[in-house]
Amino acid sequence: MIDSASAAFIAGLVTSPHCVGMCGPIGCATLPLGQSESSLAWATASYHLARALAYMTICLLAGLLGGSVLDVFGAAPARFLPWVMVAMLLAVAFRLDRYFPKPKAWGGVFQKASRKVRQLPRWLLGAGLGGLTPLLPCGPLYLIFTVALFSGSAIRGAEIGLGFALGTVPLLALAQGGYFRYQSKFSPTVLRWVQLVFALAAAGLIAFRMIASDGAFGEQFCH
Repeated sequence: MIDSASAAFIAGLVTSPHCVGMCGPIGCATLPLGQSESSLAWATASYHLARALAYMTICLLAGLLGGSVLDVFGAAPARFLPWVMVAMLLAVAFRLDRYFPKPKAWGGVFQKASRKVRQLPRWLLGAGLGGLTPLLPCGPLYLIFTVALFSGSAIRGAEIGLGFALGTVPLLALAQGGYFRYQSKFSPTVLRWVQLVFALAAAGLIAFRMIASDGAFGEQFCH
């Protein structure tokens, strides 16, 4: 299904380079230096788990709210959701997310909360900072919350949040595992082009399938 968690997972993969630039330093700050591999694995896992749960919770609430609003206008959210996803991917491809409104107050809240979280034991630090990431002024993240809003369903909204979070994990995990040592091979410019190509390809695929399905429906209706 192009309007399910799988599409959100692809969107997460596409926005990963942006996530590495914004969340990479935060994720690396959760790692206990000089500790065993098991401690590093736990810190990494707890960070991503808490981040995924936070995204799921907000997207669940957004889907619930969106369903109530769309019901009032009699709109079918499932019909609009794929096109909202296409718009999000195009915005990321052409870096239009930079112009997405970012409430500065949330950044201040994150700074204050993160200072308190950093006082937690190392084994809780990853989970604490991961749970705070929705407070970052992040354009793609706000876009995925908007996608969840148009899902019109709490369950589907949670699926979108989970899919997006999982899509951002691979590149962030590489960053936490020493990715920046290989920047000579994977420069920001290379990652930017990879992001552009994948975003356009994913948006084109979703749009093509939506147009094809609408055409098939129209032909069946005419007969």
